[in-house]
Amino acid sequence: MFTGSMCRYLFLQVVLIGLFCHRCSGGNVLLVPMPFFDSHWFGLAKIGQALAGKGHTVTVVVPVGVAKERHAERPDFHFETFEDQGTGARLKEIQDRYFTVAGTMSLYQTFKLNIPGSVYITKHCDVLLGNRDLANRLKKPQYDVVIFDPIFPCGAILSALIDLSVPLIAIFRGDPYFLGERATGVPLPSSYVPFFTSDFTDQMTFAERVQNVFLSTLAPMVSGWLARKTYDGLVRKYLGEGHTIQSVTERTDLWLHRTDNVLDFLRPSMPNIVQIGGVNVQAVASLPKELEAFVQSSSKHGVIVVSFGSMYRTLSPEKTEIFAAAFARLRQKVLWRYTGEKPAGLGNNTKLMAWLPQNDLLGHRKTRAFVTHAGYNGLCEALYHGVPVVCLPLYGDQPANAARVVARGLGVKLDFGTVTADKLYQAVIHVLTNNSLSQKSKLPWYQYYLLDVAVFLLSVCTAVLGTVWYSCSFMYGVCYSQSSAKIKSQ
Repeated sequence: MFTGSMCRYLFLQVVLIGLFCHRCSGGNVLLVPMPFFDSHWFGLAKIGQALAGKGHTVTVVVPVGVAKERHAERPDFHFETFEDQGTGARLKEIQDRYFTVAGTMSLYQTFKLNIPGSVYITKHCDVLLGNRDLANRLKKPQYDVVIFDPIFPCGAILSALIDLSVPLIAIFRGDPYFLGERATGVPLPSSYVPFFTSDFTDQMTFAERVQNVFLSTLAPMVSGWLARKTYDGLVRKYLGEGHTIQSVTERTDLWLHRTDNVLDFLRPSMPNIVQIGGVNVQAVASLPKELEAFVQSSSKHGVIVVSFGSMYRTLSPEKTEIFAAAFARLRQKVLWRYTGEKPAGLGNNTKLMAWLPQNDLLGHRKTRAFVTHAGYNGLCEALYHGVPVVCLPLYGDQPANAARVVARGLGVKLDFGTVTADKLYQAVIHVLTNNSLSQKSKLPWYQYYLLDVAVFLLSVCTAVLGTVWYSCSFMYGVCYSQSSAKIKSQ
Protein backbone atom coordinates (compact mmCIF):
# COMPACT_ATOMS: atom_id res chain seq x y z
CA MET A 1 0.00 0.00 0.00
CA PHE A 2 1.47 3.35 -1.06
CA THR A 3 2.02 6.15 1.45
CA GLY A 4 1.38 9.79 0.56
CA SER A 5 5.08 10.50 0.09
CA MET A 6 5.51 7.47 -2.17
CA CYS A 7 2.57 8.57 -4.29
CA ARG A 8 4.10 12.04 -4.69
CA TYR A 9 7.42 10.47 -5.62
CA LEU A 10 5.83 8.22 -8.26
CA PHE A 11 3.92 11.21 -9.60
CA LEU A 12 7.16 13.17 -9.85
CA GLN A 13 8.77 10.33 -11.79
CA VAL A 14 5.95 10.59 -14.32
CA VAL A 15 6.46 14.36 -14.48
CA LEU A 16 10.22 13.97 -15.08
CA ILE A 17 9.68 11.36 -17.78
CA GLY A 18 7.37 13.81 -19.48
CA LEU A 19 9.82 16.67 -19.09
CA PHE A 20 12.71 14.75 -20.62
CA CYS A 21 10.61 13.19 -23.37
CA HIS A 22 12.02 14.58 -26.61
CA ARG A 23 9.94 17.40 -28.05
CA CYS A 24 6.78 16.41 -26.25
CA SER A 25 4.41 19.16 -25.11
CA GLY A 26 6.67 21.63 -23.33
CA GLY A 27 6.40 22.16 -19.60
CA ASN A 28 7.23 25.14 -17.41
CA VAL A 29 10.27 24.81 -15.14
CA LEU A 30 11.28 27.33 -12.48
CA LEU A 31 14.88 27.55 -11.23
CA VAL A 32 15.70 29.41 -8.01
CA PRO A 33 19.51 29.74 -7.79
CA MET A 34 21.65 30.96 -4.90
CA PRO A 35 22.58 34.68 -4.76
CA PHE A 36 26.25 33.69 -4.22
CA PHE A 37 28.63 30.77 -4.92
CA ASP A 38 28.59 30.87 -8.72
CA SER A 39 29.85 27.29 -8.93
CA HIS A 40 26.47 26.10 -7.62
CA TRP A 41 24.78 27.88 -10.50
CA PHE A 42 26.64 25.74 -13.05
CA GLY A 43 24.98 22.46 -12.04
CA LEU A 44 21.53 24.03 -11.82
CA ALA A 45 21.96 25.74 -15.18
CA LYS A 46 23.16 22.50 -16.77
CA ILE A 47 19.91 20.76 -15.87
CA GLY A 48 17.91 23.77 -17.01
CA GLN A 49 19.76 23.81 -20.33
CA ALA A 50 19.00 20.13 -20.90
CA LEU A 51 15.31 20.78 -20.28
CA ALA A 52 15.31 23.85 -22.54
CA GLY A 53 16.92 21.72 -25.25
CA LYS A 54 13.92 19.38 -25.07
CA GLY A 55 11.49 22.21 -25.75
CA HIS A 56 10.54 23.16 -22.20
CA THR A 57 10.27 26.72 -20.94
CA VAL A 58 12.88 27.37 -18.27
CA THR A 59 12.51 30.45 -16.08
CA VAL A 60 15.13 31.68 -13.60
CA VAL A 61 14.53 34.06 -10.69
CA VAL A 62 17.45 36.51 -10.40
CA PRO A 63 18.15 40.02 -9.12
CA VAL A 64 18.04 42.77 -11.74
CA GLY A 65 21.77 43.37 -11.37
CA VAL A 66 22.80 39.91 -12.65
CA ALA A 67 20.04 39.30 -15.19
CA LYS A 68 22.04 40.65 -18.13
CA GLU A 69 25.07 38.47 -17.35
CA ARG A 70 22.94 35.36 -16.82
CA HIS A 71 21.02 35.96 -20.03
CA ALA A 72 24.27 36.26 -21.98
CA GLU A 73 25.36 32.89 -20.56
CA ARG A 74 22.03 31.16 -21.15
CA PRO A 75 20.02 32.88 -23.91
CA ASP A 76 17.53 29.98 -23.97
CA PHE A 77 16.30 30.82 -20.47
CA HIS A 78 13.61 33.27 -19.47
CA PHE A 79 14.37 35.51 -16.49
CA GLU A 80 12.08 36.94 -13.85
CA THR A 81 13.84 39.76 -12.01
CA PHE A 82 13.45 41.66 -8.75
CA GLU A 83 15.28 44.49 -7.00
CA ASP A 84 17.38 42.95 -4.23
CA GLN A 85 18.07 46.32 -2.54
CA GLY A 86 21.81 45.70 -2.50
CA THR A 87 21.64 42.45 -0.54
CA GLY A 88 23.21 40.43 -3.35
CA ALA A 89 26.20 42.78 -3.56
CA ARG A 90 26.63 42.63 0.20
CA LEU A 91 26.59 38.83 0.15
CA LYS A 92 29.26 38.88 -2.56
CA GLU A 93 31.44 41.09 -0.35
CA ILE A 94 31.07 38.71 2.59
CA GLN A 95 31.82 35.80 0.27
CA ASP A 96 35.01 37.45 -0.99
CA ARG A 97 36.14 38.25 2.55
CA TYR A 98 35.53 34.65 3.48
CA PHE A 99 37.68 33.44 0.59
CA THR A 100 40.64 35.62 1.60
CA VAL A 101 40.99 33.72 4.89
CA ALA A 102 39.69 30.33 3.77
CA GLY A 103 42.03 27.47 4.49
CA THR A 104 43.41 29.14 7.62
CA MET A 105 40.29 29.22 9.84
CA SER A 106 39.08 26.84 12.52
CA LEU A 107 35.55 25.39 12.45
CA TYR A 108 34.50 27.94 15.10
CA GLN A 109 35.93 30.87 13.11
CA THR A 110 34.15 29.62 10.00
CA PHE A 111 30.83 29.46 11.86
CA LYS A 112 31.40 32.91 13.35
CA LEU A 113 32.04 34.38 9.91
CA ASN A 114 28.84 32.80 8.58
CA ILE A 115 26.62 34.63 11.08
CA PRO A 116 26.71 38.09 9.36
CA GLY A 117 26.15 36.30 6.08
CA SER A 118 22.97 34.73 7.43
CA VAL A 119 21.63 38.20 8.25
CA TYR A 120 21.91 39.33 4.62
CA ILE A 121 20.63 35.99 3.35
CA THR A 122 17.49 36.61 5.44
CA LYS A 123 17.15 40.11 3.98
CA HIS A 124 17.71 38.86 0.44
CA CYS A 125 15.09 36.14 0.81
CA ASP A 126 12.66 38.60 2.42
CA VAL A 127 13.04 41.00 -0.51
CA LEU A 128 12.50 38.15 -2.96
CA LEU A 129 9.40 36.76 -1.24
CA GLY A 130 7.97 40.18 -0.48
CA ASN A 131 7.94 41.34 -4.11
CA ARG A 132 4.22 41.00 -4.86
CA ASP A 133 4.63 41.86 -8.52
CA LEU A 134 7.14 39.04 -8.91
CA ALA A 135 4.91 36.60 -7.02
CA ASN A 136 1.94 37.47 -9.24
CA ARG A 137 4.03 36.98 -12.38
CA LEU A 138 5.27 33.61 -11.15
CA LYS A 139 1.74 32.37 -10.35
CA LYS A 140 0.48 32.81 -13.92
CA PRO A 141 2.55 30.19 -15.85
CA GLN A 142 1.44 27.27 -13.59
CA TYR A 143 4.87 25.68 -13.23
CA ASP A 144 5.23 21.92 -13.57
CA VAL A 145 8.27 21.75 -11.29
CA VAL A 146 10.48 24.03 -9.17
CA ILE A 147 14.20 23.27 -8.73
CA PHE A 148 16.23 24.85 -5.92
CA ASP A 149 19.48 24.49 -3.96
CA PRO A 150 18.95 23.65 -0.24
CA ILE A 151 21.95 25.80 0.67
CA PHE A 152 19.52 28.62 -0.22
CA PRO A 153 16.15 27.06 0.78
CA CYS A 154 14.35 30.31 0.00
CA GLY A 155 13.48 28.51 -3.25
CA ALA A 156 11.41 25.99 -1.28
CA ILE A 157 9.52 28.83 0.44
CA LEU A 158 8.91 30.55 -2.91
CA SER A 159 7.59 27.30 -4.37
CA ALA A 160 5.09 26.92 -1.51
CA LEU A 161 4.08 30.58 -1.88
CA ILE A 162 3.35 30.10 -5.59
CA ASP A 163 1.58 26.73 -5.42
CA LEU A 164 1.81 24.04 -2.76
CA SER A 165 0.90 21.35 -5.28
CA VAL A 166 3.88 21.96 -7.59
CA PRO A 167 6.54 19.19 -7.38
CA LEU A 168 9.77 20.35 -5.77
CA ILE A 169 13.31 19.17 -6.65
CA ALA A 170 16.53 19.91 -4.76
CA ILE A 171 19.97 19.76 -6.38
CA PHE A 172 22.99 19.85 -4.10
CA ARG A 173 26.36 18.39 -3.14
CA GLY A 174 26.58 19.39 0.51
CA ASP A 175 23.72 20.09 2.91
CA PRO A 176 25.03 22.56 5.51
CA TYR A 177 21.62 22.98 7.17
CA PHE A 178 21.03 19.19 7.17
CA LEU A 179 17.50 19.81 5.92
CA GLY A 180 17.71 16.96 3.44
CA GLU A 181 18.90 14.44 6.02
CA ARG A 182 15.95 15.22 8.25
CA ALA A 183 13.50 15.32 5.35
CA THR A 184 14.52 11.97 3.84
CA GLY A 185 15.32 10.22 7.09
CA VAL A 186 18.38 8.61 5.50
CA PRO A 187 20.66 7.05 8.15
CA LEU A 188 24.31 8.11 8.00
CA PRO A 189 26.34 5.90 10.36
CA SER A 190 29.33 7.79 11.75
CA SER A 191 31.35 4.58 11.69
CA TYR A 192 31.95 4.78 7.94
CA VAL A 193 30.17 7.90 6.59
CA PRO A 194 32.59 10.82 7.06
CA PHE A 195 31.26 14.27 7.93
CA PHE A 196 30.74 16.04 4.61
CA THR A 197 33.32 18.82 5.17
CA SER A 198 35.97 16.66 6.87
CA ASP A 199 38.97 15.06 5.18
CA PHE A 200 38.15 11.63 6.62
CA THR A 201 37.58 8.61 4.39
CA ASP A 202 35.33 5.60 4.88
CA GLN A 203 38.28 3.86 6.55
CA MET A 204 38.66 5.92 9.74
CA THR A 205 40.96 5.31 12.67
CA PHE A 206 39.57 5.23 16.20
CA ALA A 207 40.54 8.88 16.79
CA GLU A 208 38.95 9.92 13.50
CA ARG A 209 35.75 8.07 14.36
CA VAL A 210 35.61 9.91 17.69
CA GLN A 211 35.95 13.23 15.86
CA ASN A 212 33.43 12.12 13.24
CA VAL A 213 30.85 11.29 15.91
CA PHE A 214 31.43 14.69 17.50
CA LEU A 215 31.07 16.57 14.20
CA SER A 216 28.10 14.53 12.97
CA THR A 217 26.26 15.15 16.25
CA LEU A 218 27.10 18.76 17.03
CA ALA A 219 27.05 20.26 13.51
CA PRO A 220 23.41 19.33 12.72
CA MET A 221 22.32 20.85 16.03
CA VAL A 222 24.14 24.13 15.41
CA SER A 223 23.18 24.28 11.73
CA GLY A 224 19.57 23.47 12.57
CA TRP A 225 19.52 26.42 14.95
CA LEU A 226 21.05 28.67 12.27
CA ALA A 227 18.49 27.50 9.68
CA ARG A 228 15.60 28.24 12.03
CA LYS A 229 17.07 31.63 12.94
CA THR A 230 17.54 32.52 9.27
CA TYR A 231 14.34 31.24 7.70
CA ASP A 232 11.59 30.30 10.17
CA GLY A 233 10.49 33.91 10.61
CA LEU A 234 10.17 34.30 6.85
CA VAL A 235 8.20 31.05 6.56
CA ARG A 236 5.68 32.24 9.17
CA LYS A 237 5.51 35.69 7.58
CA TYR A 238 4.65 34.46 4.09
CA LEU A 239 3.04 31.05 4.66
CA GLY A 240 1.46 31.43 8.08
CA GLU A 241 1.86 29.90 11.52
CA GLY A 242 2.44 26.19 11.79
CA HIS A 243 5.05 26.15 9.03
CA THR A 244 8.84 25.98 9.46
CA ILE A 245 11.76 25.86 7.07
CA GLN A 246 12.01 22.13 7.83
CA SER A 247 8.36 21.43 7.05
CA VAL A 248 8.58 23.46 3.84
CA THR A 249 11.71 21.65 2.73
CA GLU A 250 10.13 18.28 3.51
CA ARG A 251 7.81 18.95 0.57
CA THR A 252 10.79 18.15 -1.68
CA ASP A 253 9.89 15.16 -3.84
CA LEU A 254 13.28 14.43 -5.39
CA TRP A 255 16.81 15.05 -4.11
CA LEU A 256 19.40 15.22 -6.89
CA HIS A 257 22.67 14.57 -5.12
CA ARG A 258 25.84 15.62 -6.95
CA THR A 259 27.77 12.52 -5.93
CA ASP A 260 28.84 9.32 -7.65
CA ASN A 261 30.34 5.98 -6.68
CA VAL A 262 33.57 6.62 -8.59
CA LEU A 263 34.83 9.56 -6.53
CA ASP A 264 32.62 9.42 -3.45
CA PHE A 265 32.36 6.79 -0.74
CA LEU A 266 29.35 4.49 -0.49
CA ARG A 267 26.62 5.60 1.89
CA PRO A 268 22.96 4.75 2.58
CA SER A 269 20.35 6.26 0.30
CA MET A 270 16.59 6.53 -0.17
CA PRO A 271 14.37 5.92 -3.24
CA ASN A 272 13.92 9.67 -3.81
CA ILE A 273 17.68 10.39 -3.72
CA VAL A 274 19.32 10.18 -7.14
CA GLN A 275 23.05 10.59 -7.81
CA ILE A 276 23.91 12.96 -10.67
CA GLY A 277 27.66 13.35 -10.15
CA GLY A 278 29.51 14.90 -13.09
CA VAL A 279 26.43 16.59 -14.51
CA ASN A 280 28.58 19.61 -15.39
CA VAL A 281 30.98 17.65 -17.65
CA GLN A 282 30.48 18.19 -21.36
CA ALA A 283 32.05 17.33 -24.70
CA VAL A 284 35.41 18.93 -25.47
CA ALA A 285 35.41 21.85 -27.88
CA SER A 286 38.34 23.19 -29.92
CA LEU A 287 40.53 25.77 -28.23
CA PRO A 288 40.84 29.33 -29.56
CA LYS A 289 43.72 29.62 -32.05
CA GLU A 290 46.03 31.62 -29.77
CA LEU A 291 45.48 29.23 -26.87
CA GLU A 292 45.92 26.17 -29.08
CA ALA A 293 49.21 27.59 -30.35
CA PHE A 294 50.44 28.03 -26.78
CA VAL A 295 49.45 24.46 -25.90
CA GLN A 296 51.15 23.07 -29.01
CA SER A 297 54.34 24.99 -28.17
CA SER A 298 54.75 22.74 -25.14
CA SER A 299 56.00 19.97 -27.48
CA LYS A 300 56.32 16.57 -25.80
CA HIS A 301 56.24 17.96 -22.25
CA GLY A 302 52.60 19.09 -22.37
CA VAL A 303 50.79 21.64 -20.20
CA ILE A 304 49.67 22.06 -16.59
CA VAL A 305 46.27 23.66 -15.97
CA VAL A 306 45.96 25.74 -12.79
CA SER A 307 42.61 27.06 -11.59
CA PHE A 308 41.03 27.76 -8.24
CA GLY A 309 37.54 28.01 -9.65
CA SER A 310 35.21 30.85 -10.44
CA MET A 311 35.62 32.54 -7.05
CA TYR A 312 39.37 32.39 -6.35
CA ARG A 313 40.82 34.58 -9.06
CA THR A 314 43.60 36.05 -6.94
CA LEU A 315 45.82 34.91 -4.08
CA SER A 316 47.86 36.70 -1.45
CA PRO A 317 51.17 38.13 -2.76
CA GLU A 318 53.10 35.56 -0.71
CA LYS A 319 51.16 32.61 -2.10
CA THR A 320 51.33 34.04 -5.61
CA GLU A 321 55.13 34.10 -5.53
CA ILE A 322 55.22 30.54 -4.14
CA PHE A 323 53.08 29.29 -7.00
CA ALA A 324 55.02 31.25 -9.61
CA ALA A 325 58.37 29.95 -8.34
CA ALA A 326 57.16 26.33 -8.40
CA PHE A 327 55.73 26.60 -11.92
CA ALA A 328 58.87 28.31 -13.25
CA ARG A 329 60.89 25.16 -12.49
CA LEU A 330 58.70 22.92 -14.66
CA ARG A 331 59.48 21.80 -18.21
CA GLN A 332 55.79 21.95 -19.00
CA LYS A 333 53.92 25.05 -20.11
CA VAL A 334 51.51 26.33 -17.44
CA LEU A 335 48.10 27.91 -17.96
CA TRP A 336 47.10 29.69 -14.77
CA ARG A 337 43.75 31.35 -14.21
CA TYR A 338 44.76 34.44 -12.28
CA THR A 339 43.68 38.10 -12.41
CA GLY A 340 45.91 39.68 -9.78
CA GLU A 341 49.16 41.55 -10.19
CA LYS A 342 51.78 39.69 -12.20
CA PRO A 343 54.18 37.83 -9.85
CA ALA A 344 57.81 38.97 -9.94
CA GLY A 345 59.01 35.36 -10.20
CA LEU A 346 56.69 34.35 -13.04
CA GLY A 347 58.47 32.02 -15.46
CA ASN A 348 58.49 32.30 -19.25
CA ASN A 349 56.63 28.99 -19.37
CA THR A 350 53.59 30.35 -17.51
CA LYS A 351 50.65 32.16 -19.08
CA LEU A 352 48.21 34.07 -16.85
CA MET A 353 44.58 34.16 -17.98
CA ALA A 354 41.54 35.94 -16.54
CA TRP A 355 39.41 33.04 -17.78
CA LEU A 356 40.20 29.73 -19.38
CA PRO A 357 38.09 26.97 -20.99
CA GLN A 358 38.77 24.51 -18.19
CA ASN A 359 36.84 21.51 -19.50
CA ASP A 360 38.30 21.87 -23.00
CA LEU A 361 41.83 22.17 -21.65
CA LEU A 362 41.47 19.19 -19.33
CA GLY A 363 40.23 17.19 -22.29
CA HIS A 364 43.18 18.20 -24.48
CA ARG A 365 45.65 15.43 -25.28
CA LYS A 366 48.61 17.59 -24.16
CA THR A 367 47.29 18.29 -20.67
CA ARG A 368 49.36 16.43 -18.09
CA ALA A 369 48.08 17.60 -14.68
CA PHE A 370 45.57 19.86 -12.92
CA VAL A 371 46.39 22.08 -9.91
CA THR A 372 43.17 23.04 -8.17
CA HIS A 373 41.38 23.93 -4.94
CA ALA A 374 39.45 20.63 -5.27
CA GLY A 375 36.12 22.17 -6.21
CA TYR A 376 33.69 19.48 -7.29
CA ASN A 377 33.06 20.80 -10.82
CA GLY A 378 36.74 20.82 -11.71
CA LEU A 379 37.39 17.41 -10.13
CA CYS A 380 34.58 15.85 -12.17
CA GLU A 381 36.08 17.24 -15.37
CA ALA A 382 39.59 16.04 -14.45
CA LEU A 383 38.28 12.60 -13.52
CA TYR A 384 36.28 12.32 -16.73
CA HIS A 385 39.27 13.25 -18.87
CA GLY A 386 41.75 11.13 -16.90
CA VAL A 387 43.95 14.00 -15.67
CA PRO A 388 45.82 13.52 -12.34
CA VAL A 389 45.26 16.22 -9.74
CA VAL A 390 47.21 18.28 -7.21
CA CYS A 391 44.70 19.46 -4.59
CA LEU A 392 45.07 22.49 -2.32
CA PRO A 393 41.64 22.60 -0.60
CA LEU A 394 40.48 25.76 1.13
CA TYR A 395 36.98 25.50 2.61
CA GLY A 396 33.59 23.77 2.53
CA ASP A 397 33.56 20.36 0.86
CA GLN A 398 36.99 20.87 -0.72
CA PRO A 399 38.98 19.05 2.02
CA ALA A 400 36.56 16.13 1.69
CA ASN A 401 36.89 16.18 -2.10
CA ALA A 402 40.68 16.16 -1.84
CA ALA A 403 40.55 13.24 0.60
CA ARG A 404 38.51 11.30 -1.94
CA VAL A 405 41.03 12.08 -4.69
CA VAL A 406 43.86 10.68 -2.57
CA ALA A 407 41.83 7.65 -1.41
CA ARG A 408 40.92 6.78 -4.98
CA GLY A 409 44.53 7.17 -6.14
CA LEU A 410 43.70 10.05 -8.51
CA GLY A 411 46.14 12.63 -7.19
CA VAL A 412 47.80 14.19 -4.15
CA LYS A 413 46.84 16.74 -1.52
CA LEU A 414 48.81 19.68 -0.11
CA ASP A 415 48.05 21.99 2.79
CA PHE A 416 47.34 25.44 1.37
CA GLY A 417 48.43 27.21 4.55
CA THR A 418 51.87 25.58 4.72
CA VAL A 419 52.66 24.90 1.07
CA THR A 420 56.08 25.95 -0.21
CA ALA A 421 57.40 26.29 -3.73
CA ASP A 422 59.43 23.10 -3.34
CA LYS A 423 56.46 21.09 -1.96
CA LEU A 424 54.25 22.25 -4.81
CA TYR A 425 56.93 21.50 -7.41
CA GLN A 426 57.54 18.00 -6.00
CA ALA A 427 53.79 17.31 -5.93
CA VAL A 428 53.42 18.25 -9.59
CA ILE A 429 56.43 16.14 -10.55
CA HIS A 430 54.94 13.22 -8.62
CA VAL A 431 51.64 13.24 -10.50
CA LEU A 432 53.48 13.76 -13.79
CA THR A 433 55.77 10.77 -13.32
CA ASN A 434 53.50 8.37 -11.44
CA ASN A 435 51.68 6.58 -14.26
CA SER A 436 49.36 4.76 -11.87
CA LEU A 437 47.54 8.03 -11.13
CA SER A 438 46.36 8.58 -14.68
CA GLN A 439 45.68 4.87 -15.14
CA LYS A 440 43.26 4.98 -12.19
CA SER A 441 40.81 7.01 -14.28
CA LYS A 442 41.63 5.91 -17.80
CA LEU A 443 41.16 2.58 -19.57
CA PRO A 444 43.63 1.67 -22.33
CA TRP A 445 41.89 1.50 -25.70
CA TYR A 446 42.36 -2.25 -25.94
CA GLN A 447 40.65 -2.71 -22.56
CA TYR A 448 37.80 -0.36 -23.48
CA TYR A 449 37.02 -2.43 -26.57
CA LEU A 450 37.68 -5.71 -24.67
CA LEU A 451 40.32 -6.74 -27.20
CA ASP A 452 42.42 -8.37 -24.46
CA VAL A 453 39.39 -10.41 -23.40
CA ALA A 454 38.67 -11.32 -27.04
CA VAL A 455 42.27 -12.47 -27.54
CA PHE A 456 42.12 -14.52 -24.35
CA LEU A 457 38.84 -16.22 -25.29
CA LEU A 458 40.09 -16.84 -28.82
CA SER A 459 43.25 -18.39 -27.42
CA VAL A 460 41.26 -20.62 -25.08
CA CYS A 461 38.93 -21.71 -27.89
CA THR A 462 41.89 -22.34 -30.18
CA ALA A 463 43.66 -24.38 -27.50
CA VAL A 464 40.54 -26.43 -26.76
CA LEU A 465 39.74 -27.05 -30.40
CA GLY A 466 43.39 -27.81 -31.12
CA THR A 467 43.50 -30.31 -28.25
CA VAL A 468 40.28 -31.98 -29.42
CA TRP A 469 41.56 -32.12 -32.99
CA TYR A 470 44.91 -33.54 -31.93
CA SER A 471 43.25 -36.10 -29.64
CA CYS A 472 40.82 -37.19 -32.34
CA SER A 473 43.65 -37.43 -34.89
CA PHE A 474 45.77 -39.43 -32.45
CA MET A 475 42.94 -41.86 -31.61
CA TYR A 476 42.08 -42.21 -35.28
CA GLY A 477 45.72 -42.98 -36.06
CA VAL A 478 45.92 -45.60 -33.33
CA CYS A 479 42.67 -47.26 -34.39
CA TYR A 480 43.70 -47.16 -38.06
CA SER A 481 47.10 -48.74 -37.29
CA GLN A 482 45.53 -51.54 -35.26
CA SER A 483 42.95 -52.20 -38.00
CA SER A 484 45.68 -52.34 -40.70
CA ALA A 485 47.79 -54.70 -38.63
CA LYS A 486 44.83 -57.03 -38.09
CA ILE A 487 44.02 -57.17 -41.81
CA LYS A 488 47.63 -57.97 -42.70
CA SER A 489 47.76 -60.80 -40.15
CA GLN A 490 44.68 -62.36 -41.69
